[in-house]
Amino acid sequence: MSTHLTTLAITGMSCGSCGHHIDQALRAVPGVSRVTVDRRGNRAQIEHDASATPATLIAATVDAGYAATVVS
Repeated sequence: MSTHLTTLAITGMSCGSCGHHIDQALRAVPGVSRVTVDRRGNRAQIEHDASATPATLIAATVDAGYAATVVS
């Protein structure tokens, strides 16, 4: 199975707890194998398989209370 790497630009993070909350939300998405949240850069990098689409990653972030868009 191939691995994909998606980077999200995230708005609304203001503290380390926000980063942890986003990390947990993204890790709960089926198919996600690794998440790195950069609070200072307002980004999250997600390693996942094809079952986790950019749309599902954005939806998980929005459900957690933050806005997100795909960077790459």
